[in-house]
Amino acid sequence: MLAAVDDPCTAPPRNPGVGEYHATRWAFDGSSRKCVPFEYRGMKGNSNNFLTRENCEKRCPVFQNPCKIGEPHIVNNQYLQCSPQQVCPGGHYCHIGSEANYCCKALGGDPCGQPLDRGVGGSQLSRWYWNQQSQCCLPFSYCGQKGTQNNFLTKQDCDRTCYELDNPCALGDPQMAQNNRPLQCSTSSNTCGSQFWCHFGANQDTTVCCPGRVESPQICQQPMVAGSGGASLPRWYYNASTMQCVQFNYQGRMGNQNNFLSQQACEQTCPVYVNVCPTGSPLLDTSTNKPVPCTFGSNSCGGDHWCHLGLVPDEYQCCPGSPANPGACQGLPSADGVLGAPAPPTSRWYYDQTDMQCKQFTYNGRRGNQNNFLTQEDCAATCDVFTNPCNQPIPLPATMCSGTGASDTCGANMWCHIGATQDSTVCCPSEGDPCMLPLARGTGNQFMDRFYYNQQTGTCQQFTYSGLHGNQNNFLSQQACEEQCGPNPCFEGRPFVGADGRTQTCSASANFNTCPLNHWCHIGSDLSTTVCCPGASTNVCNLPMSTGEGNANLDRFYYDQQSKTCRPFVYNGLKGNQNNFISLRACQLSCQPLDNPCIGQPATTAAGQVLFCSITNKDSCPVNFWCHIGDTPETTVCCPGATNPCSVPLAPGTGNSGLARYYYNPDDRQCLPFQYNGKRGNQNNFENQAECERTCPGNLQ
Repeated sequence: MLAAVDDPCTAPPRNPGVGEYHATRWAFDGSSRKCVPFEYRGMKGNSNNFLTRENCEKRCPVFQNPCKIGEPHIVNNQYLQCSPQQVCPGGHYCHIGSEANYCCKALGGDPCGQPLDRGVGGSQLSRWYWNQQSQCCLPFSYCGQKGTQNNFLTKQDCDRTCYELDNPCALGDPQMAQNNRPLQCSTSSNTCGSQFWCHFGANQDTTVCCPGRVESPQICQQPMVAGSGGASLPRWYYNASTMQCVQFNYQGRMGNQNNFLSQQACEQTCPVYVNVCPTGSPLLDTSTNKPVPCTFGSNSCGGDHWCHLGLVPDEYQCCPGSPANPGACQGLPSADGVLGAPAPPTSRWYYDQTDMQCKQFTYNGRRGNQNNFLTQEDCAATCDVFTNPCNQPIPLPATMCSGTGASDTCGANMWCHIGATQDSTVCCPSEGDPCMLPLARGTGNQFMDRFYYNQQTGTCQQFTYSGLHGNQNNFLSQQACEEQCGPNPCFEGRPFVGADGRTQTCSASANFNTCPLNHWCHIGSDLSTTVCCPGASTNVCNLPMSTGEGNANLDRFYYDQQSKTCRPFVYNGLKGNQNNFISLRACQLSCQPLDNPCIGQPATTAAGQVLFCSITNKDSCPVNFWCHIGDTPETTVCCPGATNPCSVPLAPGTGNSGLARYYYNPDDRQCLPFQYNGKRGNQNNFENQAECERTCPGNLQ
């Protein structure tokens, strides 16, 4: 019989009892906190006696091994506990669990190189591990058991164990960021403090803010330092003796600020003497050993040098060569030069000897030739050029024209500029309607009597033309001016002028618009005032009635919005608007809403106008349409659904017209009278009995 004990787990383990019985049982060993087997004899044992290991482990507080490999280190038959401050024996480390800490066998190798292992168990412990890829400590949740050594209580512990400062600075430690890492920088983002400068290493880790910053003048006085390390980085340093930026190989660490990523960066920081001449060296000032500055046209370079015009004042240098004009104007093409100046390429002028013209080109800034001028005026003053009398550039050679002023000798979009000489009487680009252009007296030293059209007074007036750079509002005589710029019938602006320079006339047809986009056809008293006016309205029927100006008495019609009808009025001939029609029908077609008499939509023109017909011209309707004869011209239109009129039934229609008509009755085979209401009938509808019998003769008795 087993002795009664309150807690079997605290009873002495391995009590065999007495008897002849031999059975394997399990007991809880409190010293090792394990369930161990023993042989039980059947009687006189105690309560620390379990049939199976599982029963034992369920009942008693069995030790949970937290170690990844093996069991914790044992001393005096006890698992060795530890703390973060207590060192475990060799080959072991202190595993910090949720309740207890034990010395576990080390996995070997660098703990920081071990992978993240969240372990097993039911705990959620905040820990940190070293991430090899990002080279930083990151947080994770540890389950409490079976983890690796890459497991730290705090980020500081992780950083202290795993992070290695890679210091490329020569004068101390780099500036540290908030994450206790070196503060990184770049060419586009200089985040360094006032006492630090951006060291550009072989990689991002060594591109950091280093101490010992100096300003630009001192940077340029620092010696070249190749540094240390295994890198070979192409860099530039400023040589204070030669005043040049020179390339060198930087080893990646321990350099100084006289270390630039590019020649341009070096030259932007330190003063450099640059030779911009295409051949030879510039004239030097012996007192400063710097190039002598010069200005164009001042003979500041002496007799054997010419002034190179750079993109910045420092590159206006005296280059070897004759300064005489032929050197700039004869035999030298444009020279784009080479890049490198501290300014973007710019437009310059050169002399084209073939065309005898000054032309533009883009100069890169250095090593160009003498055929290089800041302005067209400088080029023209130096070289023998053809003077363009036009107000705009023209293709060369220029097209000569006659002195009669006839524009058609020049072609489309051109006009004949009549100057003081044959050389200045050439075809110039048109600038639009001559009568709309302002007075342009031009330039030059001529005194030529001409006429121009004054828009404000509406008259042609005399002026004195200087001979060059005028515009097309320039006539040899008052008669020529008045022929071109007669009375303006348009309410707004001037009539449209065609490519031939003449005012374009138009057609009064309602079916199509002969004027260009945004213009409308003004129908005047004669052809000269029937022109295309600007400012076409999208809804002419909404415009008010306008009698206009002038002394004509033209019978016209306009659409009255209030009465919704077309009404007559007398038009004075000029300055009216689009609500102006030459006939009642034209007004009705454009403005009055259609009183549709058809079953379906009537036929229309390509311009969208309804096709009307008449009793005398029924055959004018297109295919599949027939002429519906209503009680008014507005309801006499081409309706859809043409068929045999003798085969359709009687259709009195709708409306209240009460028209006497005839229809063919197929039952009686007779043409009989009926009253047509005026709308929505069919083709079995005749004006008289004779027409009915003529149309359906084969069906009559």
